Amino acid sequence: MTNRLFALALALLFTLAPVADVSARTPAPADWASVQALPTGEKIAVITKDGDRLKGRFGSATDTDINFSQDGHKVTLRRDSIKRVEVGQKNRLLGALVGGGVGLGIGVGGGFGLVAASDHFDMTTMQTGAFVGAGVGAAIGAAAGLGTKYETVYEAQ
Repeated sequence: MTNRLFALALALLFTLAPVADVSARTPAPADWASVQALPTGEKIAVITKDGDRLKGRFGSATDTDINFSQDGHKVTLRRDSIKRVEVGQKNRLLGALVGGGVGLGIGVGGGFGLVAASDHFDMTTMQTGAFVGAGVGAAIGAAAGLGTKYETVYEAQ
């Protein structure tokens, strides 16, 4: 019984383990056209050459400027003052890991509750609850995402 639980936990761990990002080894793009092609409202982070990091929603970009809104205020920066532009996406892996952990705990707790409340259930109920809870929690966590993961779309040379 313990071997099954260990095998299940190991399988879940390998399924949700982070995979090395291939794009991390490729050089950052230096094409301003990729910034100009961003859709309006996209979540972005702009790092200036002074070291400031501004986060907001993309508005537009010309050959010389970028316009975005930060906390309800319109911001315009000149292209020559920008070091890097990044696009934000939901971090689904982190959401799946946290959701799987929470679901695992709820499933184990529910399994213990069923075993304690009835004579008809045995200890496999707890393992089944853990398996189902972790799966459902990971799926919900991945769908919701947790935090923001930024990917570079432009970097000045």
